[in-house]
Amino acid sequence: MLTYFGSRQGTIGGTLTAAFLVAAGACSPGPPAAVTLRVALWAGGSELEIEQRVADRYETLRPGTRVVLESAPNGYEERLLTSIAAGRPPDVYLLDSPDIPTFVDRGLAVDFEPYQEALGFQADSVFPQVLDAFRRGRSLFALPKDFTPMVLYANRGVLSRADIDIPASAEWTWDDFRRAARAATIDRDGDGRPDVYGFDFPRNLYQWVPFVWSAGGDILSPEGNAASGFMDGPAALDAYAFLTGLAEDGLTPGAQFVQQGDPAREARFASGGQAFLLSGHWTLPVFRDLVEAGELDLAIVRIPHHPSQSGATSVLYASGWAVPPNAANLRQAIDLAGFLASPEAQRIRARSGLAIPSRADVAAEFAARDTTGVEAAFISLVEGARVTWGAQVRDFSRVEALAVEIMDRRLLAGEDLASSAADVARRVDEVLRR
Repeated sequence: MLTYFGSRQGTIGGTLTAAFLVAAGACSPGPPAAVTLRVALWAGGSELEIEQRVADRYETLRPGTRVVLESAPNGYEERLLTSIAAGRPPDVYLLDSPDIPTFVDRGLAVDFEPYQEALGFQADSVFPQVLDAFRRGRSLFALPKDFTPMVLYANRGVLSRADIDIPASAEWTWDDFRRAARAATIDRDGDGRPDVYGFDFPRNLYQWVPFVWSAGGDILSPEGNAASGFMDGPAALDAYAFLTGLAEDGLTPGAQFVQQGDPAREARFASGGQAFLLSGHWTLPVFRDLVEAGELDLAIVRIPHHPSQSGATSVLYASGWAVPPNAANLRQAIDLAGFLASPEAQRIRARSGLAIPSRADVAAEFAARDTTGVEAAFISLVEGARVTWGAQVRDFSRVEALAVEIMDRRLLAGEDLASSAADVARRVDEVLRR
């Protein structure tokens, strides 16, 4: 009998088997036959090694079952859609926030709602925003794995040398942030170029959308079917002006990083060349050794908000385990997805530090063991965060690809922000109508 569900230690195998037999229309009860289960995901390197440990644990708990991890770091969505359409889908696949509409709206994910009790899945133990990302009404189309909000990493060493205090309160305004970024930007050698910057320019929508929300606006209508009046609305324009103003004032690295990205941003931040870094929990492993060795004094702080608002709203990205309806081993696939989302699997996975476990109790366990306080700070910033629009709007990557032009056109060509935003919003409307 199976006893793997963490805080719900006990025998659930009989209940689980009975539930699946009814669902699968089987004639007689009995343990699952020996089978190979394929899991599609995009992990690589150390992350894939950790997922293999989770798979190995499941094999131990299910003798005779083999789990094969099929990782596709590039072209993941296309390969997954092709395999499902061709009738050769994986048994379980990892569903990312921006891909939820693509798979759920097309009926490519099994509804877990009828199986939650048998799987020992406790919905009320999961961070609510994360759970809601995978819900449609009462239906639940993926079992949450982990997630992260976007936050500001702050280098206390840089700030201390510039005589800057991180706000004692959880909230701070754009004016507060601009003053801190300006004070931290220093030209030490007098060559006319800063050696230390206040910030790095957030070029992509996934980075800058919290600033629009934290100005009281949005990029799409409440129904998610229009951009005009929102992506080019007053609050959005205020956010674009604030962010491009930081770059135009020399508080972020130069224009070459606007078009090509900024590959040195993490190293510059860690080495004392930058005061603030906008990122998610996935960046934390890059800094963890430095923090534990006392070489980097790191703080995690909330994204600043427009002075007219009382607080900030961050964006949250999550992933979960889904099962295609045409999986060759549907009953066993649902069982495996249940384990991949279980407390035991989340505890194994949390050691990588790439994301926050979707279960609040598991996340709290790891935060309690973290002597730096960084994990607790991350969890404290989850409240008030919103799931990305990509979890609701199909093919959101096309919206993101267009939105990147708004501030680029200002910084690279001097174009008026209202003009570029209106043009991009109109083109996004065309995408949303298709």
